[in-house]
Amino acid sequence: MPKLKNIFFNLLIIAFLVCFVLAIRFKPITQAFELDYDEGLNLIKALLYSQGFSLYTEIWSDQPPLFTVLLSLWLSLFGQSVVAARLLVLIFSALLMWCFYQIIRRELGIIPALVATVFLLTSWLFIRISISVMIGIPSISLAMLSIYLITLYKQHDQKRFLILSGISLAISLQTKLFTIFLIPLILFYITDFKFNLVQENKHKRLLFNTFVFWLTPLLLLYTVILCAFQQFYNYKQIFQSHLNQPTELGLANFNNLNFILDMISQDYDYIFLSSIGILAIFWKKKINGLFPLTWLGTAILILFNYKPIWYHHYPLLAIPICWLAAYGVALLIDCFSQSWNRNLKLWNIKKLIFPSLVVGLLVVLIIATPPNTKGTPAKNLELMQLVLKHKSSTQWLFTDRPIYAFYAGLRVPPEIAVISYKRLNSGSLTTKDILAVLQNYRPEQIVLARWNSIIKGDNKIMDYIHENYSRTYINKEGTEEHYILSINNKNSKKLKLRN
Repeated sequence: MPKLKNIFFNLLIIAFLVCFVLAIRFKPITQAFELDYDEGLNLIKALLYSQGFSLYTEIWSDQPPLFTVLLSLWLSLFGQSVVAARLLVLIFSALLMWCFYQIIRRELGIIPALVATVFLLTSWLFIRISISVMIGIPSISLAMLSIYLITLYKQHDQKRFLILSGISLAISLQTKLFTIFLIPLILFYITDFKFNLVQENKHKRLLFNTFVFWLTPLLLLYTVILCAFQQFYNYKQIFQSHLNQPTELGLANFNNLNFILDMISQDYDYIFLSSIGILAIFWKKKINGLFPLTWLGTAILILFNYKPIWYHHYPLLAIPICWLAAYGVALLIDCFSQSWNRNLKLWNIKKLIFPSLVVGLLVVLIIATPPNTKGTPAKNLELMQLVLKHKSSTQWLFTDRPIYAFYAGLRVPPEIAVISYKRLNSGSLTTKDILAVLQNYRPEQIVLARWNSIIKGDNKIMDYIHENYSRTYINKEGTEEHYILSINNKNSKKLKLRN
């Protein structure tokens, strides 16, 4: 019964976090047409998967399968809506914050854990990413759960926590692969970063058994999912668009140093406090503090070399920064508590100088840091109405912005479910491929609303469209267009289907 009460209480905390974010961000969750272009890509993959199309062999995807599968099941239970999908990601975000809090609380106490969690919640665009249908937060939350389970293992010395931790990280990797860098860090964390353990045979056996209990379920489950979705045979989809990115200097996302500095400039106050935390880790010899420190260093090295980087990579930096800030908070609490004396003697006042200066500088940085918000992709309700108007006569919708297809509940050709910058820039999707899709599927509607310059820049594609389709709409800027299959072509398509 005590365990059940504890589980129920923790679930209530997660539910509270979900409700809190809902309360402060109710309007964007329920009313925003699209918070990020990735929302449309993830939603349309889930829609197609729920209709029986298989990942990789039919649905093109450059990401592991589990989020698509889970989102598909979630939408089948709670309705095919963007709001339901955003709530799923928000639940993962609440799980992340809960694990984050629990890890720090066990190490440093309630107040540092609470302050660090508030810092994380208010870090740059964290809430925005937490309510967007994107795969980063679900993957990181599962990785954070894996780390939390390791802390339970270190406290209770029960192998089941190792096994569950390995399973959790395997699911994280099959959600988004970018948490793979945590594997060596977690192995070091298990050993408390004591490299001399391998010098004695007894410790060697203990260390080997510990690693086996953690790595075996991780590798086994990851491999099972890998084989179940035939990822091995379609590895080019998962890796080609990520690794074959020609540098485009005109795009800010390829200027790694400037882009990283731009991101962290929004949290200079937290970075300042995290630097105090780093000082505390070495001064107070907090071995566990090496984990967020190595996490931050590794993430920075990766983001310096990975191209392009995007704003939704920032939680990889924000989490260790806020974690390290917790050590700074713990140090300040310790300094104030040691300096406090009812008589306020001179030596006590001297001891108050350092923590007071730190708090003062922190307040100045909080006030001085200018907010840098991020806009959302523009919506076009007139275009949406046109898609819905012709929905009854539409079997396939071709679009470079699949959020319109999802709202209408229409299928897109699964080969072009993902028309993303990375896919186009890497050459894994060419204009020749796009033309082939148009010719093979002969979609009843075409919506161009994102990559017009690329698609309209190909004469063969436009000649085919003008020959077989009628344009019903174009906006003033010429960046959004709607076409329907001409009547003669509709009739010929019906005859072919009958035959």
